[in-house]
Amino acid sequence: MTNRQEVLDLLANGKINADEAADMLASIEAKTPETPIGFAAKEEPLKAETGGKTPSWLHVRVKNMETGQNKVTVNIPLRMLNFGLKIGSRFAPELAGLDYEELSGLMRDVGGGMLVEVEDEESNEHVQVYVK
Repeated sequence: MTNRQEVLDLLANGKINADEAADMLASIEAKTPETPIGFAAKEEPLKAETGGKTPSWLHVRVKNMETGQNKVTVNIPLRMLNFGLKIGSRFAPELAGLDYEELSGLMRDVGGGMLVEVEDEESNEHVQVYVK
């Protein structure tokens, strides 16, 4: 692959999966002096609270509190989050208003771990959004 757009086109056309696209983009980024996707210039990447590792995934879990079984499990490579939000906004217009730079800044400030945790007793659901 020579550029990001080619990788994103392959992903959009279903020829590669998100993990493959993230690996290809990482390879491209390693070869170019540009700032990695998802990080503003001269800002430090996210660091997990444990071991100083850089978080690489955004996780969303919705669990039934009564049974303990997952109802929804979503894992998104952080390198693909901005792209995912753009694609998702086509299917869920409410995503169009999300500011990726603000979201990325929030994740940097948190430094890894839990971003949002909600228990909804009425619908009997436990929702967790975290980076790891």
